[in-house]
Amino acid sequence: MNKANDYRTLDALRNSLEGKIYLYLKDGETVTRFLEDAREQGYLFGEFAPDEAHRDNLVSLKKEKQLAHVGTVGRIEYMCNGGDGSRGRFHRIDYSKYVNGDKEYSI
Repeated sequence: MNKANDYRTLDALRNSLEGKIYLYLKDGETVTRFLEDAREQGYLFGEFAPDEAHRDNLVSLKKEKQLAHVGTVGRIEYMCNGGDGSRGRFHRIDYSKYVNGDKEYSI
């Protein structure tokens, strides 16, 4: 992990936001970075290491060091920014911007 951005961890993100968090992985470089970070920080897809189970550009960040794949309903929710009444409880994060220290990393 980039030492200048050690504070930009998955735990820090999870602890700073309430509600659902979706991570957008825009390209292969971002996917590689995410998988390395997630593995290093102890995150799993169920029982599987991130690089053993990852298969898409959208990931849900759960509690207790868990990640989840995003299915059809979750993708619709993501595209609609959580729908009515989700303000402040639904977050779409550009992972590349987050880990690179950008001030604006929400989508």
